[in-house]
Amino acid sequence: MTHPIHQPVVDIINEAIGFMDDFMRMKIDLYGYSQKLREIDVDTLLEKYKTDFKKKPQLVYYLDALMLLSSLQHQLDFQIAEYGANVASEDIKCLREILDKLYAM
Repeated sequence: MTHPIHQPVVDIINEAIGFMDDFMRMKIDLYGYSQKLREIDVDTLLEKYKTDFKKKPQLVYYLDALMLLSSLQHQLDFQIAEYGANVASEDIKCLREILDKLYAM
């Protein structure tokens, strides 16, 4: 049986990969990318399941995904300035790896 956090996190990851891909393909600009990233409600899931994250080590990949997206939300301007627009390609790769691990559970 999967944990209740499974589907919301999978949905968020897929949504993020989608708009990151759009950004990389120049279908949306940096402003649109930033807006979509900030619209993802990562903080609610982090707060709702914080006790579970502490007590259930099997949820580590869910936490990893949420922390990655939270970090992006708060550091996007720095990352773009530091690494350029291609920074999204590494983020997509990381999110896909996490998604693979979630499906393998």
